[in-house]
Amino acid sequence: MKTHTPWTSRLYARAVFYPTLLWNSLLGRWLKVRNWWDPIDPLVLLGGYPFASDAQRLYDIGVRAVVNTCEEYCGPLTHYKRLGIEQFHMPTTDFTHPSLHDVTAAVEFVQDHVSRGEMVYIHCKAGRARSATVAMCWLIKYRGRTAKDAQAHLLAARPHVNPHVDQRPVVQQFVDQLAKSSATH
Repeated sequence: MKTHTPWTSRLYARAVFYPTLLWNSLLGRWLKVRNWWDPIDPLVLLGGYPFASDAQRLYDIGVRAVVNTCEEYCGPLTHYKRLGIEQFHMPTTDFTHPSLHDVTAAVEFVQDHVSRGEMVYIHCKAGRARSATVAMCWLIKYRGRTAKDAQAHLLAARPHVNPHVDQRPVVQQFVDQLAKSSATH
């Protein structure tokens, strides 16, 4: 189930894509004032847009699965295929949040791989918001954290995460969905 994103949001996201990617690359790859990815759990990494040159490095550190939240980027699929890295792609317009359906499916994808001892890389363009939403919901469901605690955990692991991911409506919907599920079991 894909939610509708207004054309103005898509237009804005496309207009600022290259300038913001350049800015993030400047900070993370050239000036090295922030990491391109950070561990949020022993088997889960949160980070930015993986370039083709990152695929082998990710594989070498143990990544076997990727959650790609970028609408604007399909990922280095040829490299993933060669390395045997599985990707879950949930296209989400930049500067918006993913749908509850996509977040729920992504959380289960992450947990499926983590439960097999496989490392997962969750990313968007900068590793600050779209991907942090998925990571937060995984921490809530599978690490028993509250949204506020998950927010603090993400900020401690990756200081440039959006400091208000826990206030996104989709996070509250996810928490409500978990509560309803718990009440019926």
